[in-house]
Amino acid sequence: MNWNLLPTISAPMPLQMALDELLFESQKKQAQAPTLRFYVSSASWISVGYSFRDSTALSKSDLILKNPQVPVCQRVTGGGCVLHGRDLIFSLIVRVQTDPERLSSVQASYAKIHESVRMGLQSCGLDPKFYSSREELPKGNDCFDFPVESDLSWKGKKIAGGAQKRSEGVLLHHESISIPEGVEREELIRAVRQGLERVFEVSIQNADLDPDLYFQAEKSKKTTNCSL
Repeated sequence: MNWNLLPTISAPMPLQMALDELLFESQKKQAQAPTLRFYVSSASWISVGYSFRDSTALSKSDLILKNPQVPVCQRVTGGGCVLHGRDLIFSLIVRVQTDPERLSSVQASYAKIHESVRMGLQSCGLDPKFYSSREELPKGNDCFDFPVESDLSWKGKKIAGGAQKRSEGVLLHHESISIPEGVEREELIRAVRQGLERVFEVSIQNADLDPDLYFQAEKSKKTTNCSL
């Protein structure tokens, strides 16, 4: 199977989130090849999961309270609060039926995607570890302070984590990877791409950028900006 890889872009997080949501909705309307997209935030932003809908929910995040100058945008995926600006992000939009063995459940898909990320980090000279359900993992609202099972750690700190949205048989996965010191962004992109190809047994190819292939005349939905 082939996956389509879109160009890497740097842009504000609301634009990045809107594009992912548009691709997700387009995949729901018409079956397409899985789409993979690496990107970075052009400035500091905090993204929050879909459950953070009002100021009361946002006030429960220490990350937001400690960074009042950083704007906040909402994701359609779940999970907690993540600070962007120095991380590498990727999104994967795929129909579950294309690989039911690996994608049918949240747990299975999360583990396989992180296995791919781990392979990528290993090829960059790191030795990340999986967080395990056997560990006593405290729960909280800030993703990189409160890891979950199958997240990745390096030197005692979380280095990669993700969040998902599923609807009508389509999966959107968001992944944030802290770029390690000494590792170039493009090197990390190549390494994670190769990890995904190995784990999912696919070929990832540069996409045909005909807009009709992806957007089907859809109108972009505005991403909600939240503030305390």
